[in-house]
Amino acid sequence: MARRLDELDSLRGLAAISVVFFHFRELWFDDVMLGSSHLSREVFTCLIYPLTAGYEAVMLFFILSGFVLSIPAINSQAQKYPVFIIRRIFRIYMPYLVVLMLAVLGDMIFHGHITRGPWFNQFWSEPVDWRLVMQHILFIGKYDNRQFDPPIWSLIYEMRISLVFPFLCAIVLWLKPFPSLILAAVMSCLSIFAMNFLFMFHIHTSIFDTLHYAALFIVGIYLARKRTIISKIFNHLSRSKRIVIAILSVTLYLYGGYIWVKIVPRFTNYDILRSADWFTALGAAGLIVLSLNSVSCHRILMWPPIHALGKMSYSVYLLHFVIMLLFVHLLYGKIPLLIIFALCLVVVVASSWVCYRFIEIPFMNLGRRISGYL
Repeated sequence: MARRLDELDSLRGLAAISVVFFHFRELWFDDVMLGSSHLSREVFTCLIYPLTAGYEAVMLFFILSGFVLSIPAINSQAQKYPVFIIRRIFRIYMPYLVVLMLAVLGDMIFHGHITRGPWFNQFWSEPVDWRLVMQHILFIGKYDNRQFDPPIWSLIYEMRISLVFPFLCAIVLWLKPFPSLILAAVMSCLSIFAMNFLFMFHIHTSIFDTLHYAALFIVGIYLARKRTIISKIFNHLSRSKRIVIAILSVTLYLYGGYIWVKIVPRFTNYDILRSADWFTALGAAGLIVLSLNSVSCHRILMWPPIHALGKMSYSVYLLHFVIMLLFVHLLYGKIPLLIIFALCLVVVVASSWVCYRFIEIPFMNLGRRISGYL
């Protein structure tokens, strides 16, 4: 049995924390910097982007999922489809339902506008609509996924892709490695062109977004498939070349898509901006390679606090916005936002550990037991 890739757990943890900082950055823009010039916002964003690359973190999550989920199939230990689905449901969906119920309860108690700016007031803005709750439970239709716990938008795609992942993985592994990347590019291009076409008719659907994000899963499968060869190549490089790869990977991951988004609007108003994800994906792939092969990265990622953060990264992702909503509704206008955020950060870490220990782990164990009967 292959060893558990703990470095990737830690990498996921750091990415999850960047999502937390990203959402506080948006709150800061929405309140403290309300009315500031565009230039001052851009400068501030660039300076703190290494800590607040939230959307980029989600792209990394998709690639990591493709990487980790494909390893059993690559090692000829693929799970039966019912076993895979049951374990994914108990790993992702069941903890999500618990946090969703907490978010709905918070909305029932604290709904209403609270801050000066419009961004934060999108969330918990109205009394609970139970039809919307049911849509969140079933992941059906196009609905407002910002109302209760905005970060769950990515879980919709994660679950959709999980339902077909064994088949997608089988197709990708049947292809030769390079043609599998061509498949990913074709899927992404089809998604972008289809959304451009529908945009002209004012038709909005997330189906083609799913196709695009599934392409990022394929990138993860490719990296997992070629990980031994990539490791050999990387370990034969000189130290200076490794440093160059590290700098390029971090730069592409943080700023590649950001710069592309700033350039593209000059030429189009359509959803071609989705192509920016591929700059981020290339950087994310480099980060995964570095995490698994760099001694320095290994030491950082296996530092106990970071490793612990990695273990509970999913709970951090699920809980942090709900906690931020709660603290802002309780404390906004009474103490400075920075202190509110500091309190949020402490509570997010503590509650995420509790969620991981008493919700995630029991559900994972239950999923294993149930799937063991199949």
